[in-house]
Amino acid sequence: MKLYMGVDMGTSSTKAALMDERGCVLSRVRLESSVISPEEGFFEVDAEGVWWKNFIAVCKKFFSGFDASSLRALCVSSVCGSFVPVDGAFRPVHNAILYGIDRRSESLVRDLNARYGEAFLKRRLGNAFSTHSVLPKILWLKKSRPDVYARTAHFVSSLNFITARLTGVPRWDVPTAHGALMLDGETEAAPQWFLEDHGIADGKIPPAAPAILPLGTVSRSAAAETGIPEGTPVMNGACDVNAEAMAVNAVMPGTAVAVFGSTLSIMLNTDAPHSLDGFMSGRSLFPEVWRIGAATASGGRTLDWGRALGAFSEAREPTGIYFIPYLDGARSPFTNPSATGAFLGLTSAHSPSDMARAVWESLGYELAMIISKMESAAPFPDVLETSGGLSNVPELMRLIADITGRTLRPHPDVDASQGDAFIAMMSEIPYDRLPFSGQELPLIRPDERAGHYAKHRARFQSLCEMLTAPGFL
Repeated sequence: MKLYMGVDMGTSSTKAALMDERGCVLSRVRLESSVISPEEGFFEVDAEGVWWKNFIAVCKKFFSGFDASSLRALCVSSVCGSFVPVDGAFRPVHNAILYGIDRRSESLVRDLNARYGEAFLKRRLGNAFSTHSVLPKILWLKKSRPDVYARTAHFVSSLNFITARLTGVPRWDVPTAHGALMLDGETEAAPQWFLEDHGIADGKIPPAAPAILPLGTVSRSAAAETGIPEGTPVMNGACDVNAEAMAVNAVMPGTAVAVFGSTLSIMLNTDAPHSLDGFMSGRSLFPEVWRIGAATASGGRTLDWGRALGAFSEAREPTGIYFIPYLDGARSPFTNPSATGAFLGLTSAHSPSDMARAVWESLGYELAMIISKMESAAPFPDVLETSGGLSNVPELMRLIADITGRTLRPHPDVDASQGDAFIAMMSEIPYDRLPFSGQELPLIRPDERAGHYAKHRARFQSLCEMLTAPGFL
């Protein structure tokens, strides 16, 4: 039996899957993760104490029940737009700095966008800088933590923190690097003009390579530490939304996936590049496929906050309440880290349970707004594939379908680690021969309630545009 291993390191958990050559998941592991917020607006992860520790625990779990010598390849994914400063042995010299919810670079982002101009940045990097961008945060470390910068040999992606420890090879993957605005569109390499302007040593930023190619093989020292056989191939991999897309086989042009996790991520695959303000562009998993990507600050974290207001209740009509879910700033499409949340439209007839339902509704309105903007640039498919923990909540998926007016195909019990296992399988098997499930999954189609939500979608977008406008609050 051949085994393939996928590991996804998220903000709330590490998930792993062990798969055989038929595509059957033989074992799964889920371990809790934790986020550190040392200052307001700062979000970090102890990469050594959480991600590497969890990776070792995954290996011990899998190889206590399965023969490690049967492992043919492995792949790792992680949260997009996050990175770890490491020394020459790939040991952290600072906590991992997370994606757009980390706002430490906010003032630098404004200064850099003003210095270079948004038109130039869109032409060279695909978009203007935001708090999701890695280069402003590296510059922040250089200015604010010079000791950390001096001790850093490589700024590696969160997933490469693991894979470099396994192989000794520092490398960004192309989808993650594009999404974090780290690749110059004219050279497909780190933007030399930016590095030279700010005195950032080019060698500190590893080159990027396609996600589906091998990175290297497990070294002897890593084999001794993990139990993975020396010489096992390790794939480049990509950030979690790309792995989620592979898990549901939504990686070719004309497909789209929405991942309902701690935050909401959406990816539309296209056959040509498209630049859209407030969205991430660049190559997807396959070098010939492009994508338009979006990520929000809302999702499961927002619903957890809303549960204090009351339990979700079914209703035939919209609440008429608009909850603006920017509790941690706004990401796509407004990229305003200073934006705040709000309830609008409240009357004395509303109850706390109505407010709780409005929090749920906000996920549908936000997704509808993002799809509408994506559709202005490229055709959007008739069916949206959905994954992530919240896709297993039928009443939420029904509500999302009605609010967006879109047909959803939820993939229960599927996560990024299974997509990673499929990418690992590509070390031996071409994509068109991968054993994706042939099971027909039920579709959730919008019903007559969809018409009731149409006017509310437009109002929600108008309110978001107003509340995220610079200087509004």
